[in-house]
Order: sequence, then structure tokens, then C-alpha cells
Amino acid sequence: MKKVISLLLSALLLLGMAAPALAAGEAELSVYSSYRIPFGSMRMTAHRGYSSMAPENTLPAFRLAGEYGFWGAECDTAPTADGVWVIMHDDTVDRMTDGEGKVKDLTYAEIRALTVDAGSNVERFPETKVPTLTEYLDVCKEYGLHPVIEIKGNATVADMDSLAALLSARGEKDMFTLISFGRAQLSRIKELLPEIPAFLLVSTEAGEEAIDFCRANRIDGLDFICLLEDALIKKIVASGLKTMAWTVDDIDGADRLYRLGVRDITTNRLTQNEPQGNAFQRLLWRLKDYFAALIGRFTGFFEKVC
Repeated sequence: MKKVISLLLSALLLLGMAAPALAAGEAELSVYSSYRIPFGSMRMTAHRGYSSMAPENTLPAFRLAGEYGFWGAECDTAPTADGVWVIMHDDTVDRMTDGEGKVKDLTYAEIRALTVDAGSNVERFPETKVPTLTEYLDVCKEYGLHPVIEIKGNATVADMDSLAALLSARGEKDMFTLISFGRAQLSRIKELLPEIPAFLLVSTEAGEEAIDFCRANRIDGLDFICLLEDALIKKIVASGLKTMAWTVDDIDGADRLYRLGVRDITTNRLTQNEPQGNAFQRLLWRLKDYFAALIGRFTGFFEKVC
């Protein structure tokens, strides 16, 4: 009994010592933080904004991504019939708004007249409108979010000129990342904006030939679906191309990608401030993070001294 009491007291003492550090490091902790993933070693991008908390690809979703500490916010963009770049994942407005029709066939005024009536917690965000790419970039700038911009397939190669002009006019263009499944569009935008990182999106249908395409067209990296087999992910990482993975919504998946060498993930719901799991699991994750950081600090100190 004495041993049990002694162990409990020791545990409480450790918790008391750890609590201030855990509270101080709250911004660094996340759902994927574990003893296998050191502090600050993976960057999280909110998929279509914080789409588990607000309707996807809306200004509320992008603002929430900033408030919850994501590194970046991913969006989907294509031009309207009159050339205004708007944020919409689908070719049509049907799924997310109270209207109908293809984005490329509607004018900006027609799309602006619509209201977003679908998505997470949509009732909390009445009268939400389809945003423009410029409005999205303004929110990213306001919150210090890295814009990850997916060029949709309904945007043509010719449309890349207007997109390049829009992005070039922005003072923060060195922060952008461009992604697309459209190889011709991606190659063209890379020609126009060689300084902006461009990633080819890869699904389960794509294989090793995507690596060769990127090398041949000066594309910076591959943004691949997290369901790819380990062997292929290892080849992508070993190729020297930059890597991103989508869409990673669980701790084990993030841990697996980290072990394979991936350091950027896109997620719908992993956040820094609302970890999944029960309270005991979260406490264990945080304690592991705390002691891993403590060991790292001691190691750094002794390296300097010695």
C-alpha cells in the first residue's frame, strides 16, 4: 500500500512540474504530437479551411483555420464566366449553395447572389457567400496562414495568365503554394511564376511516373493521397521532390507519414487546440511531448558545454 501511495504522489509531483510547461507550450502541441513526432516537425494545412467546423471553402472556415493555429489553409479555385477567380471545390455550385450551374458558365455577380447552404455547422454562419480568391488571400494574410491554392480542372491553360497576374500583384506571393491535378495547367503556371512552389496532386491512380513528370517540368513536389503504399511514398521522398499528403485525419496516419519522411499534411480536423481521444490519452500524449522536449533541451545544453 505504501508503494502505491508513493507512486501516486510521485505521479502527482510530475504532473505538477509538467503543468506549467504544458500550458506554456499549448500552441506547439497538437493531436498528432506524440513521442514519435517531435515539436514543430510537421506542418498542418486546413483542408478547404477548417472544414470540420465551418462550411468548406468559405471565409469563416479560413478564419477558423487561422484561429486554431494551422500553418496553412488550402482552397480550390477556378474562374467565373467573366474571369473572376472564386473559391469552389466542385465544377458546379449545386452542392454548396442554393443555386445551380457550372462555375465557368456563371458570372461573378450571379455567384455572389447565392448563399452557402451546406457544410459543417452551416446554421451558425447564415448568409455566407462564395468568396473570391482575393478575399481568401486577404484572410490568409490577416492570420499569417500559408495559402495552398488548388487550381481546379475547369480552369484552362489560358486561364493561367490571369491567375498569374492576380498572384503577382500580391505582396505576399513568396508564401504561396500551388497544387493541381491538371498537369498542363500546373506546367503553365510554373512557367509564369517560377518562384512559387508548385505541387502535382497524386491519387491512387498515379504511380512512379509522376516523379518523372515533375522532374521534366520543374515541378517542385508531389501532394499525394495518404492511402499510397509505403514503398511508393518512400520512393517519392527519396526522389528529392518536396512532399505533401492529403487528407490526414487521424493520429496513426500522421505518425505513419512522419516515419516515412513526410513533413507536410493536409487535414480536415487535426488541430493544435482540440486533440482527439479521451482526457487520459491527451494527458499521455502531452507528457510524452513534454519529456521528449525536456530531454532535447538537456541534450542541447550538454552539447554546448562539452
